[in-house]
Amino acid sequence: MTTPPLTLRPARADDLPEVHRMLIALAAQTGQRAAITPPVLARIALEGRAARLLVAQRDDSPQRHPVGYVLLMIGRNMVAGADWGVVEQLYVQAPDRGNGIGRALLAAARQLAAEAGCAGVTVSSRPETDGSALAWRALGLEMDDPEPRFAAA
Repeated sequence: MTTPPLTLRPARADDLPEVHRMLIALAAQTGQRAAITPPVLARIALEGRAARLLVAQRDDSPQRHPVGYVLLMIGRNMVAGADWGVVEQLYVQAPDRGNGIGRALLAAARQLAAEAGCAGVTVSSRPETDGSALAWRALGLEMDDPEPRFAAA
């Protein structure tokens, strides 16, 4: 697997229409309808203190829109008594899957959490999402039973 040349960066306002399309596709994989609107996404991703939205953009593509994203939420883990990161969503568009983009996004989210002082990171997942469990295991993560979460730290 060769990862294409990528730019991983915080999302900007002009990235949000493509991120919103990917969010709709992610929801559809579970038979749900994405209820979040573009203005709410902008408030969460660009103005919220707890959310970190990173996008992946292929440097070798004439398309200048993101091909994937990761949403990291940072908050206090009341059991651990420390700040903790939770990867709430990770999505890579179908043509770019299997090229290491998801792995790069997850690594960037983990780094961002560490820089924010988080004691660890957990990946939230829905087992019914097509391929999500396989994807997380391919990234080297193990599922914590019985919760649909994968330990990333």
